Amino acid sequence: MNVDAELAGYAEVRGMYQVGVEGTPWTLIEKVRPTFEINAAPRVRAFVAVDGTLVEGRDTSDELRLFLESTEIGPTLEEYCTPVETYHFEDVRDYLTVERLYVDFTGKKADFRLGRQPVNWGSALVFHPTDLYNEVVASEPWRERKGVNALRAKIAPVPAADILALVAMDDDLSAFEKTEGDELPELDELPFSGALKLTLRKFETDWSAVGLYRADGRWFAGGDLRGTLGVGWWVEGGWHGDAREVDPEGVEVVLGVDYSLPILDRFYLAAEYRYDGTGEADPEEYDYSLRSAGAVDVPYSCPFATAGVNIDPDEVQPTARTPLGQHYVDATMNVQCLDDS
Repeated sequence: MNVDAELAGYAEVRGMYQVGVEGTPWTLIEKVRPTFEINAAPRVRAFVAVDGTLVEGRDTSDELRLFLESTEIGPTLEEYCTPVETYHFEDVRDYLTVERLYVDFTGKKADFRLGRQPVNWGSALVFHPTDLYNEVVASEPWRERKGVNALRAKIAPVPAADILALVAMDDDLSAFEKTEGDELPELDELPFSGALKLTLRKFETDWSAVGLYRADGRWFAGGDLRGTLGVGWWVEGGWHGDAREVDPEGVEVVLGVDYSLPILDRFYLAAEYRYDGTGEADPEEYDYSLRSAGAVDVPYSCPFATAGVNIDPDEVQPTARTPLGQHYVDATMNVQCLDDS
């Protein structure tokens, strides 16, 4: 039996400078990402990737902390919460993480992947309603997609169709730590979720139906379409539901187009519009104290909240979706100046 192994990876230094912001305007990111791949058998492959990252300069969470302290909830934060420093490294896990550690098993009509892996669903440019395990942090675009602990199965019953099934486990296993002895957590406290994606390729378009259900009662059902009609186009969206009646429920839809200009194939333009019915329509009703959820690291450790900071600790419930508005538009232009070679 032949065993093939490959060691690869990259190192980079990236600088960013933001105009029109308060506080430190610059960020310097130094990163190394070694990877190791081994083919232990004709249909078995293992892959490992380690991320080592140091960040200097602007800390979005620090800027958010300063903003919160200047608002009316500042006294509450001082009384109930402890500031959390995100770029001040105290543990090796603060700058060194294993984001890929999985094994692939390839069959004739089905593939399986077990371990910490990327899960990248959806077709949109920036906002991805059907990217159910979106681990991209909008405020830190240099970071690669974080891994998800999961078992994934991909089945191709016919050449023009795929079935993706996924069972995932959260990184947060505190539910097991709260139990005593042989007692197991309640079902709605288990850190597990399942997702399904059905895709049919027909009429030069990918038609996908997507669904997710979490043990805590949160769920999503929707679809994703992507095709070409003179320009590239995509539509994806669905309904966010919550049996706990904690997170806001509603529809989220993204429409977008992209086009590569025929000038040496180096000019790429894209634009999209997003409607999020779970967001607050009136800016005066925005809860800015929760803007960190899903966007930046929460800058405070509070005994009464797990995903944000609210004024009244007696009325706080953990939440994962706290959008600040309903209508978003984004556009991008990419210009390639040099050949990859």
